[in-house]
Amino acid sequence: MSAVRFRAVALGAVEVLAAVGAATGVVALLDKIAPPAGLGAIYLLAVLLLAIRRGLVAALATSVLSVLALNFFFFQPLHRLTIADRENVAALVVFAIASVVVARLAADARDRADEAESRARVAAAREWEASLLAEVASSLLADSAAPLGDGLGPALASALERSGARLELSSAPAPGAGESAVRLPTSEGSAWLYTREFGLERLAEPLAKLIDVALERRRLGEQAAHADAVRRADVAKTAVLHAISHDLRSPLTAIATAGAALGAGELSAGDRADLVSVIEDETARLARLVDDLLDLSRIEAGAANPNPDWCDLRDVLAGAAEQVRGKVGELPLELDLPAELPLVRVDSVQAERVFTNLIENAVKFSPPGDRLHVFEPFFRGREGRPGSGLGLAICRGFVEANGGRIRVQSRAREGTSFAVSFPLVEQPLQTP
Repeated sequence: MSAVRFRAVALGAVEVLAAVGAATGVVALLDKIAPPAGLGAIYLLAVLLLAIRRGLVAALATSVLSVLALNFFFFQPLHRLTIADRENVAALVVFAIASVVVARLAADARDRADEAESRARVAAAREWEASLLAEVASSLLADSAAPLGDGLGPALASALERSGARLELSSAPAPGAGESAVRLPTSEGSAWLYTREFGLERLAEPLAKLIDVALERRRLGEQAAHADAVRRADVAKTAVLHAISHDLRSPLTAIATAGAALGAGELSAGDRADLVSVIEDETARLARLVDDLLDLSRIEAGAANPNPDWCDLRDVLAGAAEQVRGKVGELPLELDLPAELPLVRVDSVQAERVFTNLIENAVKFSPPGDRLHVFEPFFRGREGRPGSGLGLAICRGFVEANGGRIRVQSRAREGTSFAVSFPLVEQPLQTP
């Protein structure tokens, strides 16, 4: 017999003796008032108490001891296990039968109560399991776009936390204090469910199937996203080829024509100067197009790599305006900046490139109706206008790489404006 079982039996025996002793004391106090046979009901209370607390065996033991105590202490001759009066024999037999019946009925009621309580616990456990599975299913759907990692998404973590559990994708279990670990037989990798509840092996297979469905759904989503990215890359390649065939052909043709004319024979000094100017202008145009293509490729590859530092946007805008004037000559350009314009922490070279492109775009003018597309690569506001159509796409890439935002705002008969915003960062205090 184990130590726990022995302690339980010993405690039950002590309770039986205490109950019979207490009933005997009460009967002794009332012995002068009522006959002993009538006071036997007090022993029935002890039998009933032990049946409820300890079950049938303890109640039967209490019944036997009660019969012996009633005979030994209260029926003549006293202090002997014999009975002189036949009526007392009949009373003792009736009491013995009644105590056994009471013990049996009370024990049966206790067993039924225990069974009902056990069923209630099982029902509560099944309800908890169903609720957990429903929470997991809905949260896995909510987290279907989340990246795979140590967990399966914030919605699932929150759902499990509300249910008093947590889940991890790991090769070995790592339960916390007081937690039990249940392995989930997923098709890929290993997953573990940690909880303070017991008997959750029933949940292992349905949870594993839900996780497999979520992983497969996410894998299909990633494949669809990859296919879409490939399609977009093909579109971009087509646009690049179009840009090369369209935008490179004109300056190359002009350069080739001018070169052939220079080598054809005698030319006047003015004609020679004009041809050299054509070659220089078209070469600069080619260089700008190549630079735009390189910048756009770096931006789309996530390799803009800005060098942020504190800079004054007044200086950035002034430099951008001068660059545009150098390309197109004098133009009516007004810079209206607030007096208390704070410093921003951005890459000044990339910021100047942004505003240069915006000013050039304003010079070239985009007609109404194009604002939904102006940030797309190779888009031109008007067919036949000079340029690669990359300027505004580069603007957006450099602005977002520096943590900012750029938006186009346009109203009928009011013109078009671009709003560029950079994060406001607290400037460190200057030390003397």
